[in-house]
Amino acid sequence: MSTDNLNELRIDLARRSKWNVGYFAAGFLYWSFAAAVGSLLPVPAAKLYWLIGTFFIFPLAVLLSRLLRADPFTSGNALGNLLGITHVGLIYLLFPLIIVFFLYLPEALPLALAICFGASFVVFFWAFGSALFLWHIIIRVVGATIIWFAMPEYRYSLLPAFVAALYLATALVIPAQRRAWLGSHGAGGALP
Repeated sequence: MSTDNLNELRIDLARRSKWNVGYFAAGFLYWSFAAAVGSLLPVPAAKLYWLIGTFFIFPLAVLLSRLLRADPFTSGNALGNLLGITHVGLIYLLFPLIIVFFLYLPEALPLALAICFGASFVVFFWAFGSALFLWHIIIRVVGATIIWFAMPEYRYSLLPAFVAALYLATALVIPAQRRAWLGSHGAGGALP
């Protein structure tokens, strides 16, 4: 694939998917829910809500994408297909690990979810051509890990709240970053 074709695919992906802003909005809602649950319930009860809540992220992301007029699937775009396969594939591959944490180490479930559900963001960085996604996951893993080890009394409230805040910040930054990226790649003009 030539760099011209890759640039065309990235431009199409940026225009249609809007850099998956609906997924980041859904992530914010899930992690806000996880923070509330972790603040209000003991871990044996909270772990069930944390796990069940993960099954609502994808439908909510699709709904929010539609409301934001983003095409979450970008069918026909090879990079869109790569993003979908990578993200879903990694979640399926890592879900047995999540179940192990759920059953045997539930107090570490928020940390495991924060790391595992962001593993595909490195591919987002490459596919979208923006370091925003790489910085998101680096800050997320480092911050969640620091909270986990340095502030054990806040593992169930601050850790999910931190991830929620990071999702919100990313979702708010995406539109401006996307416009700037499109402009710098010769794809300015009227944006959808």
